[in-house]
Amino acid sequence: MNIRNIGILAHVDAGKTTVTERILYLCGGVKSAGSVDDGTAHTDTLAVERARGISVKAASVSCAWRGTTITLVDTPGHADFAAEVERSLWALDGAIVVVSAVEGVQAQTELLFAALRRARIPVLFFINKVDRVGADRERALEEIRDVLGAPAVNMWDEEALLEAVCETDDALLSAYLEGETPHRDAVMGALARAVRALALYPVLSGAALRGLGVEALLDAVVDLLPPPCVPEGQDLCGVVFAVSPDKTMGRAAQVRLFSGSLSNRQSVGEQKVTQIRVLRGTRYEDRGALKAGEIGAVYGLEGVRAGDVLGDAALLPEGRMAGGLARPLLSAKVEPEKESDL
Repeated sequence: MNIRNIGILAHVDAGKTTVTERILYLCGGVKSAGSVDDGTAHTDTLAVERARGISVKAASVSCAWRGTTITLVDTPGHADFAAEVERSLWALDGAIVVVSAVEGVQAQTELLFAALRRARIPVLFFINKVDRVGADRERALEEIRDVLGAPAVNMWDEEALLEAVCETDDALLSAYLEGETPHRDAVMGALARAVRALALYPVLSGAALRGLGVEALLDAVVDLLPPPCVPEGQDLCGVVFAVSPDKTMGRAAQVRLFSGSLSNRQSVGEQKVTQIRVLRGTRYEDRGALKAGEIGAVYGLEGVRAGDVLGDAALLPEGRMAGGLARPLLSAKVEPEKESDL
C-alpha cells in the first residue's frame, strides 16, 4: 500500500512540530509553514498550545510525497502529556524521533525510544537544529548509539552507510568483500529491510526551521519505513487511539484499522457507525468507509474509549499496546455544568 502512518516524537523543544510544519509545507498540505513561536502551527489548535508554544495533545495531519499518502501524528514532548504519546503509538507503522543537535539525547528521548522498541516500531532519527550555535551532529549521533543503544547508521557518510548495510545482507557483504561496489538501489533495498526488521536505525540531519534536510527525511519515510501490513480476508481489528468531542456529530473515535473494513451503518458490537471521515491535509472530509491500514474518525460509537479494540484483539501486531510510558496514580473525570461549555 502507498501509505505511511508515521509519528513524530521528541523531547520538548527539539523541534518536532517545526519538522511537521515543514513536511506539510513541502508536500503541499498547507500554503505556508506555521510557527510554534508565533502560535500559528497547524497542529497546535488549542489556545493553551498557541499561548505557550508547546504541544499538549497529539494531532494528526495528512499529506502526499512521491505518490505516497503520509499520515503524520505530531505528539507532545512534555513528560506530563506522555499518555497522549503512548496512545499515538497504537496507530503507527513507523516513527521519526527528533534529536536536537545542541542538547543531544535527553531524558524523554530515552523513554520514547524504549517505548518504540517495545512496540516494535521502526524508527528514523532526525538530528535537528544543526545550524544553531553549539550544534554537534556527530556528538548527537554517538549519543544515539551509546545512550539509546541503537544500531544507528548515519546517512551523510556513504562509506559508513555501505558497510553497515552490508553487515545485514549476506549477498551484499560477499560482493563488497570481493571488491565490488553494490548498486545504490540494492543498498537502499537492503537498508529498508534492515530498518523494518529493527536491525538498523538511519540517522539524518538538518535544520527544519530553514527547511534543510527535510526533503531527504521525506524520501527516507517513503523508501525505508514500512507501509501497513494488511492481511487478506481477516476479520475486523482496529484500535481507538483517541476520542474527541464534535458539536454536530457527537463523539469522534480516532481509529487505526489493522484488518477488515468499516463503513457507514455498519454495526460494531451493539452500536452502529453513522459517519466516517479521513484526513486531507489538516482537515477531515467525509468518506463513508475506512480500509485496513488507514486512520480515520469514526462517529456513532458513543460508548467507546481510547484503548478500546474494535473487532478481534488477537489480530493486533505484536507489542502494539505494550505501554510503559504513562503510569497513572489516580483517575479523575471533569465534566462541564452545561453541555454548551464542553
